[in-house]
Amino acid sequence: AALVASAIVSGAREERAASVDAVLFSARRMDSANGTVLAAAPEFCLDAEAGEMCHRLVTWIQEDGVRFDPEKYAGVTARTTFHEVQALAHTHHPDLCAPPCGKAPPSPTGPEAEGDHGHINCDYGHEDSKPAHAGCFVVHNGRLLAERLTYDHEKYDVPGGQTNWREPARCTAYRETYEETGYLVAPRELLAVVRNDFHLYRCELLRPDPVKGHDHEISWVGWLDVNEIRAKASQHMWRFPESHRYAGWIR
Repeated sequence: AALVASAIVSGAREERAASVDAVLFSARRMDSANGTVLAAAPEFCLDAEAGEMCHRLVTWIQEDGVRFDPEKYAGVTARTTFHEVQALAHTHHPDLCAPPCGKAPPSPTGPEAEGDHGHINCDYGHEDSKPAHAGCFVVHNGRLLAERLTYDHEKYDVPGGQTNWREPARCTAYRETYEETGYLVAPRELLAVVRNDFHLYRCELLRPDPVKGHDHEISWVGWLDVNEIRAKASQHMWRFPESHRYAGWIR
């Protein structure tokens, strides 16, 4: 026999966090013999909020899941809304995410919007359209744009990351810098190709201030002078070995 139950999350906001786990459980039909989840109650929904496991999962799918498992999260792009991704997360992980209730907000139209070639609006891939993992070496007033990670022993790094294999390497550098630091830049000359065919571009800062907050995997974004760069290199505080060349690349 199957137990069918549903719950409505209401009342004071402080009661929400304590009740989410119970609501997710009661929203399912369970096989009384072996406890197998059969289906979610169709009338139940819950919009994920910051701090909840579902919200973290949706954010991970948007930022990293589409790169690590593109087949599983096929169709998720920069235009896909949070609620649409939550609905997908519910399909794959019903034990972690309830179906969303709210209507999807408007698609982004700024730097986050996806362009015609499968990447966010970027006009820097005309010289070489080949994809590659890439990042930006951004110097402004003699200081290097750097970030500190929340993982990998909290080391320092320059912005950059993995390609989605649909965009030119320069657009990967542009996108990753924007996503990780919030700064808008223009990738210019290829500075170096380092480990794992990672393309590091000298990038021009387009605006003096970031246009959004930094990524959740970044604990700090700032500017380092030559002495600070060398000091962190001597203390092995940079993530990758090419950091010993950073001070020499400042100009």
